[in-house]
Order: sequence, then C-alpha cells, then structure tokens
Amino acid sequence: MRLRQIAVASYNLNECERIINKELKINTAYRDEEVEQYGLNNIVCPIGGEFLEVVSPFTTNTTAGRFIDKKKGPAGYMTIFQCNDSIERRKFIESKGIRALNSFNNIKHDNYLINQYHPKDLQGALIEIDSVSNTNYKEKYADWPPAGKKWRQYINEDYVEGIVGATIAADNPKELAKIWSQVLDSKLITKKNKPCIILENASIKFVQSKKNYIDLVGIDIKASKQRLKLGKNIRILGLDICFV
Repeated sequence: MRLRQIAVASYNLNECERIINKELKINTAYRDEEVEQYGLNNIVCPIGGEFLEVVSPFTTNTTAGRFIDKKKGPAGYMTIFQCNDSIERRKFIESKGIRALNSFNNIKHDNYLINQYHPKDLQGALIEIDSVSNTNYKEKYADWPPAGKKWRQYINEDYVEGIVGATIAADNPKELAKIWSQVLDSKLITKKNKPCIILENASIKFVQSKKNYIDLVGIDIKASKQRLKLGKNIRILGLDICFV
C-alpha cells in the first residue's frame, strides 16, 4: 500500500496555491474539471511522486464545505492510497462492515479505479484506496490519473521530494491505528510510544486528540537541505508540516 495523495479542504483556493508555492516551491499540475459535479474546484500539485491537493467549494451544501465549517478553516481532508488491486482490498474492507461511499463505489475512469469509504465507519480522515491498471504503483513516478497526463513536467524538487508520512489525531489512537492497519494491509508498530502504520513509502502515526486537533492534522515531507535550513516545521493549510 502506497500513500499517494493528501487533500486539504479550503474556501480560498487561490490563497492556498500561493502558500504552497511559497513554502514548498511546488507547482499546480492539474485542475480536474470532473470535481465540479460535486460543487468543487481543485488544484493538484506534485511533491516528487506524491501529491498535495486542495479542494474548494464554489457552491453551498457540499460535504467539503460542511467539513471546512466544522473545522473553522482549512484542514486536512483526505488520505488517498494506491495499491495493486483496489477491488480485492474493497471486498476485504466491506467484510469488516465498513461501507464504500455510494457515489464513489467502484468508479472507473479509463484505467483508474476509485474507492472511498464512509467516514462514520472509518474515522480519522476520509480514506480513498485506488488502483491504476498497466502501471507499477511502487515506482516513484508511476501513473496517477487524478493529476492528469502531464504532471511529471511540473515537478520541482528544489525544496521537497515526496510525502513520507501523515499524522492522525484520535480520541483512541491505539484502537483507530489497529483498524487502519487492517484496512491498509500494513504493519502496525509502536514508535516513540505512539502507534504507527508502516506503508511502502510512508508511515502514519496516531496521536492523542486535543481541542480543535483531531483527524488528519499533519504530514511529513522529505525535504532538500535548502528547505531544511529554513526550519523543520511549519503550519499551513491547517496542517503541521514536518520536513525530514
């Protein structure tokens, strides 16, 4: 299982784009017109072979809009994973009583298969597990249709080279980590007294929630020496960013 994309929800897409470009020196590679049917605009920005997405509502009564209102501002919204066969993974996940979202249940776009899961059944962040046929998902720059066809030409690794971790804050970190470990078919360990899931390219750690500090609260990014000299930690878009 590979962590492939992190999505943030915000009402101000242009401001987020400016912040991302300034702090991470990454570029917008794609704007997906298909998300407009859900009342959203978006940008998708490559970080090495992974992606940071921002989704932004342009109409009322959207799931993302309600999420932003609940969080009182921009916040981590989705964790998106890639595996070899997302249908087999979905069968297992549904056998655990976790529902696939009807609007995304086994949606296929060309060679890209999308599977999202109900956040009431699987807490911590909205989880999507996808697969892309005719590609080796383990390769750093493997095909990723949500970023369009030309995303590789927009990569800038002067500051950042990949997403290598995420942090989930939960009321019961150990219990939630155990569920995520099963869903993601990944090893669960304890690291610095915190439960941590080891993926093929990243790790997900689970920490104790606090007031206004719950769900997807941070990401770890592999950074260049140039970016590390500016500091190892920043907070942008409602996320704690740790450069490693």
